[in-house]
Amino acid sequence: MALTEVNNQIEGIKQQIDNLEASVAGTYSSWDGESGRRFSPMDRVGLAAQVADLQRQTEQARQAMQGAENRRAKAMQSLQNASRNRKVVTNLKEKRLQAYNAELLKQEANEIEDIFNGRRSAR
Repeated sequence: MALTEVNNQIEGIKQQIDNLEASVAGTYSSWDGESGRRFSPMDRVGLAAQVADLQRQTEQARQAMQGAENRRAKAMQSLQNASRNRKVVTNLKEKRLQAYNAELLKQEANEIEDIFNGRRSAR
């Protein structure tokens, strides 16, 4: 998976966690707003169930975020390895080109020397 996709997933999950945490706070606030009426045991059970469900969803989202962060770490490692490999290949190409150019210069020098020596022996 591409690094940008994983980063987008992480941002989406962070937003989801923020929304769930705000929902928990909103649930408590809505029950506080109804404090004018009597708070029955069933109301408490309902509140506890709502909060427990939101907390469960939040925990699932956090686990999903951990998985996405692991995928991001793998993608970053893969990107670093690819970059390192590319640099190695580039350096090898450069060294081969330098060796080739040195060999060409050596051959050219030998040819010039042969021509020069050939003219000397012809005299």
